[in-house]
Amino acid sequence: MLNVPFLAFHCLDEDEEIKFFDIINTKAKGIGSSLSRYIKRNNDNLSWIATQLIINPDSPFYSIGTLIGKRNKEKHITLQNIHIFLKLLT
Repeated sequence: MLNVPFLAFHCLDEDEEIKFFDIINTKAKGIGSSLSRYIKRNNDNLSWIATQLIINPDSPFYSIGTLIGKRNKEKHITLQNIHIFLKLLT
């Protein structure tokens, strides 16, 4: 199972929309490059392959890779790393 954080706003009035738009586009922290690769996986073949290498239990990267880019002792390979590797190979 894949857990990707997601937030949506529904039924906002015009003032609330303007306020959130301003906050999101001026103060909010952007997403990491690995998560961006995951989001674009349906439009980019290398991103799709890299994502599959991390989420497929049969892949050698399954237990050592992370989608979100946060590394730790066990998960030290990011989606961005795999994407760069695939780009070099092709």
